[in-house]
Amino acid sequence: MQTDRFTLEAVDLGKLFKVKIRHDDSNLSSDWYLDRVEVRDPDVGEPYVFHCERWLAKKKDDCKLERSLYVKVCMASHATCSL
Repeated sequence: MQTDRFTLEAVDLGKLFKVKIRHDDSNLSSDWYLDRVEVRDPDVGEPYVFHCERWLAKKKDDCKLERSLYVKVCMASHATCSL
């Protein structure tokens, strides 16, 4: 299993409920299995977790390159946003 980590700087996004993730299929072997996305606020420490457990690929699963993911686990102080 490979884990890719990215650090992004952004304005305060408030409570997160949904992320959209995609790729452009520009590489020869660009099939990508996405287990989950975690978004961490360094000031809080607890992550928002968005489960996918599907392929982003033209010839696998449902052939989609884009997914909209909804939060499954959120920060304890915002527990009401769990789905």
